[in-house]
Amino acid sequence: MATQNKQLHFVLFPLMAQGHMIPMVDIARMLAKRGAKITIVTTPGNAARFENVLDRAIEIGLSIHLIKVNFPSKEAGLPEGCENFDMMPSLDCASKLLHAASMMQQPVEEKFKELKLRPSCIIADMSLTWTASIARKFNIPKISFHGGCCFCILCVHNIRSSKVLDKITSETERFVVPYLAERIEMTKAQVHFASVNSELKEVHDRIMDADKESYGTIINSFEELEPAFVKDYKNVKNGKVWCIGPVSLCNNNELDKAQRGKKSSVDEHDQFLKWLDLWKPVSVVYACLGSLCNLQLPHLIELGLGLEASNKPFIWVIRGGTSISEEVEKWIKEYGFEERIKGRGLVIRGWVPQVLILSHPSVGVFLTHCGWNSTLEGISAGVPLVTWPLFADQFLNEKLVVQVLKIAVTLGLEEPMKWGEEEKVGVKVKRETLKSALEEVLNEEEESKERRERARKLGEMAKRVVDEGGSSHLNMTLFLDDIAQQEGSHMIPMVDIAKLLAKRGAQITIVTTPGNAARFEKVFARAIETGLSIHLIKLKFHSKEVGLPEGCENFDTMPSLDCVKKLLHAASMMQLPAEKELEELKLRPSCIIADMCLPWTINIARKFNIPRISFHGVCCLLLLSVHNIRSSKTLDNVSSETERFVIPYLAERIEVTKAQLPAAPTNSDLKEFHDQMIEAEQGSYGAIINSFEELEPAFVKDYKNVRNGKVWCIGPVSLCNKDELDKAQRGNKSCVDEHHCLKWLNLWEPASVIYVCLGSLCNLVVPQLIELGLGLEASNKPFVWVIRGGTSTSEEVEKWMKEDGFEERTKERGLVIRGWAPQVLILSHSAVGVFLTHCGWNSTLEGISAGVPMVTWPLFADQFLNEKLVVQVLNIAVSLGFEQPMKWGEEEKVGVKVKMETIKTALEEVLDDGEECKERRERARRLGEMAKRAVEEGGSSHLNMTLFLEEIMQHGSSNNHQLEK
Repeated sequence: MATQNKQLHFVLFPLMAQGHMIPMVDIARMLAKRGAKITIVTTPGNAARFENVLDRAIEIGLSIHLIKVNFPSKEAGLPEGCENFDMMPSLDCASKLLHAASMMQQPVEEKFKELKLRPSCIIADMSLTWTASIARKFNIPKISFHGGCCFCILCVHNIRSSKVLDKITSETERFVVPYLAERIEMTKAQVHFASVNSELKEVHDRIMDADKESYGTIINSFEELEPAFVKDYKNVKNGKVWCIGPVSLCNNNELDKAQRGKKSSVDEHDQFLKWLDLWKPVSVVYACLGSLCNLQLPHLIELGLGLEASNKPFIWVIRGGTSISEEVEKWIKEYGFEERIKGRGLVIRGWVPQVLILSHPSVGVFLTHCGWNSTLEGISAGVPLVTWPLFADQFLNEKLVVQVLKIAVTLGLEEPMKWGEEEKVGVKVKRETLKSALEEVLNEEEESKERRERARKLGEMAKRVVDEGGSSHLNMTLFLDDIAQQEGSHMIPMVDIAKLLAKRGAQITIVTTPGNAARFEKVFARAIETGLSIHLIKLKFHSKEVGLPEGCENFDTMPSLDCVKKLLHAASMMQLPAEKELEELKLRPSCIIADMCLPWTINIARKFNIPRISFHGVCCLLLLSVHNIRSSKTLDNVSSETERFVIPYLAERIEVTKAQLPAAPTNSDLKEFHDQMIEAEQGSYGAIINSFEELEPAFVKDYKNVRNGKVWCIGPVSLCNKDELDKAQRGNKSCVDEHHCLKWLNLWEPASVIYVCLGSLCNLVVPQLIELGLGLEASNKPFVWVIRGGTSTSEEVEKWMKEDGFEERTKERGLVIRGWAPQVLILSHSAVGVFLTHCGWNSTLEGISAGVPMVTWPLFADQFLNEKLVVQVLNIAVSLGFEQPMKWGEEEKVGVKVKMETIKTALEEVLDDGEECKERRERARRLGEMAKRAVEEGGSSHLNMTLFLEEIMQHGSSNNHQLEK
C-alpha cells in the first residue's frame, strides 16, 4: 500500500516568544521531513536563536528557508532591539510588541510576491492575527498554531461562549468550567483573559475572533493524553484540528536536544550531563520556572531554601539578565548558598537545554511553572511534576496534570502573579511546603509509586504517537492530505466545456471566485499557452457576510450541510459585481452558460438581453424523471419515504422510492431555492448536457420535447483531455503523483484492478468504510482505494488501518490515495477492470467513457437514478443493493448496510469469466468506444456543439459573430 503527496509549501509565522518559537521550529522540521518546502518568517534577532538547528536541518537535505523581516521596535515605542517577549522591560510593552509585529504585514506581502513556489498554506501563531489578511490576499488557507493543549483551549472556549464569568462577582470566587468531561473548578483570577487590563483584553478578543476564521488548528499535544478534550475541541472546530505532538520528540539525538531554543548557558557535556551521571535513577530534582518567571526575591529565596531542605540532588535554573536575578546572585553569595549545596546542587543562570536534562534517567521530579511546552516536555520524558503556576494558561495546565492525569503534586498556589503587581503578592509558597511536595513525589509510598508509574506510561505513550503508525504521525499525514485535497465536481465539466468552445474559436470568460479559480490555474495556463482565448474574472465571495467561515467558497469546504443555503446565498451576492464586470468587457457577450444551481444568472441575461443556457451536471434520465414526477404530481399519492412507485411517462419501467429522489423536490428547507431554480430553468433559452445521445437516446428525445428542442448533449466533456497531463491536472491538485500511480498500475494484468472512489462528499460512517476495506481485502484482487481526506471519519479509518494491520496485509496489492485522485487517468488505464462508484454523474460518465463496468453504491442526490441507468437500462453494472440514502447529519442512523461478503461477491460478479460477466464487460467496452466516437468530428456530440454555436450565432447575429461565454 502506498501514498504520495506532491510538494507542498508551508509558510510559518512563529510568535516572538521563546515558548512559541521552539515548537514552531520543530513543526517546520517535521513538515520538511515529509517532503514539504518550508519558509519561516521572523525577525533577525529571533532568527539568530535557532539558526544552528536550521543549519543542521538544511545540511541533511531538508528544504527550509528563512525570511528575515526588520522588526519596527522603535516605531512601536519599544527599546531598540527588543524583538521578543523575554526582552520586554515590562508587561506594559506586550501590546506594543504585538503592534510592532502587525507592522510586518506589508513587508511580508512584498516578500510573498518574490517566492518562486506558491505557498500552499500559512501556519501562524494564533496571536499574529494579521496573517489572516495575507492568507486572504494570496487565497491560501491559514492554520492557527496554538501553543497550548486542547484541554486549555476548550476551557477558554467554553468559558467565553457560556458567558459564565458574567455571574462571577469577585476575582477569588470559584466556578465550574461548563461543558467539560471532567469537573474543573477555577477562580476568575486564574482565567488568563479575564483578569488582564482592558488593552490586553481587547488584544485577546481580536485573537479569538481571528481564530474563528482560520481553516484549522495544529496542536502540540497528542490524542491519547486528553482524548475527551480533543474530541470536544474538534467538534468546536468542525473537525479541523490536528494533534501532532509532542513536537519536541522530533529531536532524536543529544545535539538536537542541546541546540533546541537559545544557546545554552552551560556546556552540556562537560558540566551538567557528567553531573547528572553521578546520581541514581529518579533521584534528582529539576527546577525551572520558565524564561518569563516574574517571582520576586523573597519567593526565589524560599525556593532555594526549599531545595536545600529537601536533601535531594537538584538542578535550579534561574532566569538571567534581570534586576531580580542580580539580587538572587547577591543573596547566593552572601548567604553562602552555593557553598552549602555544592555537593548536590547545580545552579544554572539563563537558558538550558531542558529536553536533554529531562530525558536523563537520574531526573525524578520536575518543579515547573506549567507553561505548556515545559509541561509536555516533562510528560514526554515520563517525569512526575510539582506545579507552581504563575500566570496565563498555567493554572489550567496545572488542573490537567494534577486533577485529570494525576501525575503531579500542586504547591497550592491560587493567586496569579500579575505583571507589574508582583510586589503586592507576598511569599505564598514556603520552603516547608516545597520540601513536602518534593518528598511526596519521590518517596516510596504506594501513592507516589502509582503516580510515577502513570507518568512513565504517559512518557512511553508520547514516544509511540510520533512514530510511524502513531496517532500524531497519522494526524500529520491527514493534515498534509487535507491541505493538498480540494474538489469541484460541477466546475470540472464546465472547465472542459470552456476548452471545447474555445477550440471552436469562441472567446471565453469564466466568472468564479479566487479560491475556486486557483483549483484550475494550471489547466487554464496550459490552455492559454496553446492559443485558446480564455479569460478569468475573479469575484470576491462573501463567505463571512452570510455566516460562513472565511474562505469557504465551495461545497466541499462547508463545515456542515446546514451551510448549503448560506453558500447559495453568498453566490447570489455576486450578481451585482458580475454585472459591473460584464459592462466593462470590450466584446459584448453573446450568451451566458450558467450552472442550473445559479438561478440569479437569469437576471443578468435579461439585463444584457442575451440568452442564458443552463448547464446540467447530470444525465437526461435524471432531468426527465424529475420533470415527470413534478408535472404528474405523483408524489401526492406516495405516503412514505420507502414506498416504491413507478416514474411516469418514461420509455423504461423504473421504480424508486421517495427517499431516493434528489433532495430538492422533497426537502422543504431547500424548496424555496429549488423553486427559484425551476423558474430560472423555464426562463432559460436552452440546456447543455454532459451526456451523449447514443447513451440514453429515448430519454434525450423526450427531454428535448420538454425543452422545445433546445437541448444539446455535448459529452462526455472529460474526453477533451487527450494527454496524460491534461487528465492528471483535470480538477483539483492530485494527492498522488500521477507517474507513481501509472507505474503501479503497469504492474498488473489488463482488466484486473478494482478502482474504488465514493466521491469527495462521501459520508459513510467508519464501520461501513471498514467493511468496504475488508471487502477489498477479501476479493484477493489488486485495488486502488480513494479515501476522502481531512475529516474525522478519515482519521478514524486511518487509525483502523494501522491498528488492524490492514495496511500491512494488503501492501503488496493495494494503493490507497488520501484526498483527490486523477480519476480519468486511472480509469483510462488498461489494468482497471471494475469501478466501485457512488454514481455521481461525473464519475459514472467517466467510467462509461473508459469502457469500465461498475459496482454501484449510491449515497444521495441524483445517484440512485444514475444507478438505475447503468444497472437496469445499460446493464453494465452490478448493484450492492444499497436502498437507503445517507442523509447528512443522520449517517449514524443508517449504520452498516453493505457487508464485506456482499462487496466481495459483487466484485467477483464483474471480474469472473462467466458468460454473463463477459457480456457485461463487452457492453461496457462498446459504450466506451461509442463515447469516444461521439466527441470526434462527425460524432453526435461534436455535431451538437456545432449546432449549439450556430444557434447562438444566429440568435445574436445582429450584435456580433464573435462568440463569448
